[in-house]
Amino acid sequence: MGTGSLREGDADALADLLRAARCEDPGPVLPWVLLEGLLRLVPCDLGVTYQAHDHRRRQSLLVQGVMDDGTRGVEEPGPTAPDDRFWHLWWSSICSWPQRTGDLASVIHTGDLYPTERARLADPMHAEVLTDSTAELMVSLPAPPGEARRLLFQRWSGGPFTERDRRLLELARPHVQELFLLAERRRAEVPRLTRREWEVLALAGAGLSTEDIAAALWISRGTVRKHAEHIRERCGTHTLAEAAARALPHAPVAVPRR
Repeated sequence: MGTGSLREGDADALADLLRAARCEDPGPVLPWVLLEGLLRLVPCDLGVTYQAHDHRRRQSLLVQGVMDDGTRGVEEPGPTAPDDRFWHLWWSSICSWPQRTGDLASVIHTGDLYPTERARLADPMHAEVLTDSTAELMVSLPAPPGEARRLLFQRWSGGPFTERDRRLLELARPHVQELFLLAERRRAEVPRLTRREWEVLALAGAGLSTEDIAAALWISRGTVRKHAEHIRERCGTHTLAEAAARALPHAPVAVPRR
């Protein structure tokens, strides 16, 4: 694919972002650094969200988003009301275009379906539901049958999306899916430990002895040894040092550091 419509430095900036995202915390679905970086490359005052929908059950499964002020958010909306307008209008709007056409590869934006502002405002989804958004750009991702997964960029101001925006996100799309799968694998590798066990592991990783850990946490040495046994078992390692090196970079809770 040609890059003639990209700005100078766009490809390098995207490559740097993708490299950084591979090393960062996997996040709830996608690495936060990925969403934040994409938002810098394609600025949107309404932010960028990863969305997962079950369109057979008419239910939104999860939304992970970043606003242009840096605010992060995750929602699991759950079941919706039978008369929910979003789902009532889903199949006749831009929201379902990839599912209606079977084209998950194309990056689409509002201007593709509504060539004029009058046409956009005549669309019931925009008139009744997407009232805070004047432009959307959608990057579809592979999903199980009956589901839709996508990145959605939304603007209230800043003008319509451009061919540069589209080309940049076409370049990013296969890498976003790769990062999604990598994040899934990394989350699966995180051992299921209690908060106290994470604390023991963090202190062990900082080089504290069994006696020092017991004193720091106000527990007995026997209790520390019991926690250590469980940690090694769950992490599949022979020592706490090995467990700390493997698990601490993905610790799901705040743990004390020394």
